[in-house]
Amino acid sequence: MAFTYEQARHLLTNAQQAGRMPHALLLTGSPEAGTHRLALHLATACNGAAAESVETLRHPMCRVLRPGSKSRRILIEEVRGVEPFLALRAAEGETKLIIILEADRMGEEAANAFLKTLEEPPPQTLIVLVTALPSRLLPTILSRCVRLDLREPSSAVRLSEVQQLFLPALREALPRLGSDVTALALRADMQELMAARRELITRRLSDALKAEARAIAEGTDIRDWEARQKDATAALIETEYLSERSQLLELLSLCLGQAVLLASHAPDTVPLAPEVSELAHRHPVSDLLRRMRAIDALRTDLNYNINEPLALDARLLDIIGQSPL
Repeated sequence: MAFTYEQARHLLTNAQQAGRMPHALLLTGSPEAGTHRLALHLATACNGAAAESVETLRHPMCRVLRPGSKSRRILIEEVRGVEPFLALRAAEGETKLIIILEADRMGEEAANAFLKTLEEPPPQTLIVLVTALPSRLLPTILSRCVRLDLREPSSAVRLSEVQQLFLPALREALPRLGSDVTALALRADMQELMAARRELITRRLSDALKAEARAIAEGTDIRDWEARQKDATAALIETEYLSERSQLLELLSLCLGQAVLLASHAPDTVPLAPEVSELAHRHPVSDLLRRMRAIDALRTDLNYNINEPLALDARLLDIIGQSPL
């Protein structure tokens, strides 16, 4: 789900006070949504750093990387340049903080070099990636960061058509969170809805292709043209289907994320449904966050083209089913 700046700051403050800060954060969204402000807040919270903006941040325990070459890329030399800083020992109560602005601008070599740091982070280190285009990051980098999506404070939650269709099943499942039977029932509802949506998308785009063929025919042989367009149409069908599948996972994340915000007494939180408020009272924040991490793991599985039914079977038990002992 997407948070306002104040909500995200509240969550990170609570995590820091509880000693649960991750070693790597991914802040997504535009600077106007507050991603740069939040990175600067972390510099202040971790090290007492003071600056007017993250771009002017100067502190012995903070480093800021940004695209600086002629090609507007973050180069491998710049990533390797912070390695001596990471080897330093931070003073008591301080954190080695690395902020990477426009992280999607890392070249392939830089991204692979940076991945090694994420896999084995030095102690007393916090890495903050900031980007408006998270899809351009390597999946291996995405999977190693705790992600916070930021939105404009004034932007209300608007559900897509497929999310509205899925919401009744989700509202029925949320009061029984912690039941494997409920997880399996929700899996069945999701698969039934996704199958229907794929059929709808296929029919709509196929009909559009036929209509276009009739419009350009005018007595000519269009069989070759139709054959060429079929592959493009198949790609469009798959793209739209994957987008709608992603929207279902986003709705799951939205409900659990709102419950976390309500349980943490974050400001400006209007629950999507009464069942979300009930979750905040019945489940500890740690359990809700664990389930949100399982949603991220499901996204990663699907991005790697793991068999969809198998991925749903395994991960929905973690998201909706019983908590592990």
